[in-house]
Amino acid sequence: MRSKDDILKMLDSLENHIADDFEAQDLDFKGWVERSINDNMNVAVKMAVCMANGGGGTVVFGIKDKIKGRSNAIIGVPPHIDALLMQKSVYEKTDPHITPTFNWIVVPEGHKRILMMNVYPGIPPYTETNGNATIRVGKECRPLTGSMRKELFASTGVSDFTSILVDEYWEDCFSPVAMERIRMIMAEEHAPDTLLKMSNEDLLRSIGALKDGKLTFGGLLIVGNSEALSKYIPNHRWDFRRMINSTDYAIKEGQNSSIPIGLYEIERYMAAENPTTTIKIGFLHPEFSAYPNIALREALLNAFVHRDYRIPGSVMLKHYKDKLIITNPGNFIGGISPSNILHHPPVARNLHLADLMDRLRLVNRSNLGVPRIYKSLLIEGKEPPQYNEIGECIELTLIASTIVPEFRSFIKELNIKGIEVDVDHLIILNYLLRHREIDTDNAAYICQRSMDQVREILSYMENSLKLVESGGTVKKKYYSLTRETYAMLERGIEYDRDKRLDRESIKMRILSILRERNLTNTEIRQMTGMDRQQVLRLMRELETNGVKIKGVGRGAYYTIDVPQQ
Repeated sequence: MRSKDDILKMLDSLENHIADDFEAQDLDFKGWVERSINDNMNVAVKMAVCMANGGGGTVVFGIKDKIKGRSNAIIGVPPHIDALLMQKSVYEKTDPHITPTFNWIVVPEGHKRILMMNVYPGIPPYTETNGNATIRVGKECRPLTGSMRKELFASTGVSDFTSILVDEYWEDCFSPVAMERIRMIMAEEHAPDTLLKMSNEDLLRSIGALKDGKLTFGGLLIVGNSEALSKYIPNHRWDFRRMINSTDYAIKEGQNSSIPIGLYEIERYMAAENPTTTIKIGFLHPEFSAYPNIALREALLNAFVHRDYRIPGSVMLKHYKDKLIITNPGNFIGGISPSNILHHPPVARNLHLADLMDRLRLVNRSNLGVPRIYKSLLIEGKEPPQYNEIGECIELTLIASTIVPEFRSFIKELNIKGIEVDVDHLIILNYLLRHREIDTDNAAYICQRSMDQVREILSYMENSLKLVESGGTVKKKYYSLTRETYAMLERGIEYDRDKRLDRESIKMRILSILRERNLTNTEIRQMTGMDRQQVLRLMRELETNGVKIKGVGRGAYYTIDVPQQ
């Protein structure tokens, strides 16, 4: 990737050279077509695909590449051109989406400015949405033929952005504070003594973060200092906001420090405003936070590991009075979506970084992170996490809620009896804490399972665990908690079997589903336990979020207009 200074130095040499003399694998110059903005947009799309497939690079617009003489070669880019629109055009017309960065460079010639597009390396192949694709080979963009695609797959099968080597000696990029944080987390996670007792250099080399005296980008994200991170991974950053409302905040903090330091700082800010509930259990008085530490740490680490470091942005935590929202740049990949994330096989965008974090005991590569988040919340009787894909960001919402002591004790008693409940069982039990009953359709949706799988789960909960009982007809079967389960839950409290989800949680859940599919009034009644008129009033409140009703009578359904990014 070329910098502004690199380009400016080349421009000074145009009196005796043509721009083509400076073009290379990672650099190209393009003129500007005055008659048509669309022509220039199309060139930007084609060059973005070409450079992305070729390992990334820089394209400079506003310079003729075959003309000698600075004043003749530099024509510039007109002042009315919007770089954000060009970025949007590239994003929308590439598959997978490419998000280059655009920067203006002021010059005295022509339109007084030229435009630099930086395309970051990713995981090719990339194509235009019409299927066309080229790849950068030397100074040329060549068609990405079948044999080239095969070669490209082979060359990128064991590589990714985070496996690139930093072009400096490792100690010049190293942060002792980050390494100390890593060792503390490793000790908490009971890492082997053989790892803990290694020197910094031996430890980094043993896990694959250090090769030939140089850190990988993944290693830099883990133990790098801020200066090196700014230089080599400029898009890396974390931010924290303590929100007063949807537009104002009381605390604003953020840095480009390494992942372990960022994790420590965010957890420190959260600790100051993470209400705890003390539960009396015999002579013990354990404390339970509104947001369990396990859920918070797993969510943050997942955001760092899976974010797209080619895209500008940050891992952002917004702390509201009633919820946490964690976002990270990048879309879901490999077929993962909000509706299957709980059980989908693990897919890593940054495979090398994920491997390093796994070896250091910071994360788990076996797709246990998301289930851990679910379980740490559900086992305390709290709302499950809510995932969404908004534009080119992934958003995770955790609802603030206090522990339900009776449910926590109930699960503990089951464990004492030798009954182990997994995440699917906890999801269904938590749902039945708030509703009278559940049918197989709804159980399949909230558990992210197929109908056959959820029937087996419910059957096991009924016949083996004796936690639920079935009713209704064969075609319309439903399940509810057994009398014995109620008795265990009612111990010490008056259990309200009609307890419903609070209104804001219902709204968030409905909006989440509407982003994936339409909903009828009947489906919403089944999900929430509301009657028809209550649903109508609720959905009118959601009109400000883009919710609309289409059709009439029994054919009517609700849909949502998702704003274009």
